[in-house]
Amino acid sequence: MRRNAFFQIIQKKDGMYLKSYPEVEGGKKLTMEDILDYIDKKNLRDIETGNVKQFVEKANADETGSVEVKVLEGNHLPEKEFAIISTDKNGFYAKIRLYPPSDKGARLSVSELKNLIEQRGIKSGFIDKNIEMALRARLYCTDILIAKAKMPVDGKSAEIIYEFDADKTSKPAMSEDGSVDFHKLDMIEKVQEGQLLATLVPIDYGTPGEDVYGNIIRPKKVRNKRLRHGKNIHLSEDGLKMYSDVSGNVTLVEDRVFVSDTYVIEGDVGPSTGDVDYDGAVEVKGNVITGYTVKAAGDITVEGAVEGATLISEGKIVLKRGMQGMGKGVMEAKGDVISNFIESATVKAGGAVYTDAIMHSKIDANSDIIVSGKRGLIAGGSVATTTRIETKIAGSTMGTPTELEVGLDTTLGERYRIIEKHIDQLMDEKESIVKNLALLQKRLKTQGKLPADKMKFIKEGTERIKVIDNTVEEETEEYEKIDEEMRRTSDGGKIRVESIAYPGVKIVISNMTSFIHTETQHCTFVREGADIRIKPY
Repeated sequence: MRRNAFFQIIQKKDGMYLKSYPEVEGGKKLTMEDILDYIDKKNLRDIETGNVKQFVEKANADETGSVEVKVLEGNHLPEKEFAIISTDKNGFYAKIRLYPPSDKGARLSVSELKNLIEQRGIKSGFIDKNIEMALRARLYCTDILIAKAKMPVDGKSAEIIYEFDADKTSKPAMSEDGSVDFHKLDMIEKVQEGQLLATLVPIDYGTPGEDVYGNIIRPKKVRNKRLRHGKNIHLSEDGLKMYSDVSGNVTLVEDRVFVSDTYVIEGDVGPSTGDVDYDGAVEVKGNVITGYTVKAAGDITVEGAVEGATLISEGKIVLKRGMQGMGKGVMEAKGDVISNFIESATVKAGGAVYTDAIMHSKIDANSDIIVSGKRGLIAGGSVATTTRIETKIAGSTMGTPTELEVGLDTTLGERYRIIEKHIDQLMDEKESIVKNLALLQKRLKTQGKLPADKMKFIKEGTERIKVIDNTVEEETEEYEKIDEEMRRTSDGGKIRVESIAYPGVKIVISNMTSFIHTETQHCTFVREGADIRIKPY
């Protein structure tokens, strides 16, 4: 059996001696640190370090490994078998290191050693056979594992598997020259009545563990999800599957699934139709005349031209000829906005903006703004997004004031931290309530009844848990959206100009501002520290 070298205090008539015992079968040799640590713990500070050093050197040099060295004058009381108990900083394990009694000292019993361990605060995960073996085998100057934590079993976040092409609506088809091909958009994802749309893989919260001090070790946090949808959709009884109630088209907007049968207008939206407000997708074969509004719970597609009208969509907006807004045109979409051109209009997009030209307009998007094609022009007005702007030309030779802005909404970080802290507080509150309810239920089962105030607590505690669960679910959903947004925009965004940026263009990146004073070609604007840098395209 392998055993480390160890030492023992021997009391003789002329003083105190240290006696060494050699290592066995590859065990470790004596170290000064081991002996000095023992001396310090036992308060034997009259022993000089030089005497200890001499003892260790002789013991390790002697072929038998067994020597005696006098280290102190006079008679001294016997020293009992001694144990040093240590734990790691996380409470994942506990160890003992035994030291032998002096030649006239007493040994520790198993019960005495266990009492010492419990006094150290160790309450869980005992390895009894190791404790008994350490004493029985006299494994001195050796670290013995006596307790270890029960580690948690991590769970798994809920997962939604969409049974349709959720990415089909993210980008339009592109021609060979890089422009948007408005004749082959293919942006509609068709579904049939009764079709399976999504499957929810439920959350697995995992199993808590326990450290050697008896404290709970929580598994890693997991995130819950639920199937979210609009009209014309139903869920299975267990809430794990989502089905379409109608034949039509499906879109995914902000993690919510919409199915609608499209409302087709064969002519113009104008005096013959009045304003259009439809709970689904709208397709206009003609034009949308100034002063009229098209509002849709799904996508809006217009084959003709849009004048100074208002388009509001819960999905995408696709204009195959573009918008000549005349200062009155408005487009608001929770998804992408795709238009041949945008002139003298105001646009807000929850997704990206794809177009051939933007002129004298105010554009705000949550995703990329891509201005490509034959013109690839942004001139006049302001264009802003959290991520990326790409264009061939920025500004004009006339110095038209043009503002390009990218960057992160600074309010997201603060909201993120508030939600995270609140969720932790709610989970701690729930854990406390659950423990108290379990105790009361046990008392109720054994005693048959409880005081009125305790019964009231059971009722109110149960209701409070339901409220906590609902709040945590709602806040977790918001937390995940903010987390995704922060990760997507954490680099501050960039502005890329493929051809030329003219004087008169204002560049803003995460609240840092720079003006272009000379023509700048093939460039990318990025933020580095407190400055905006110009790099090659």
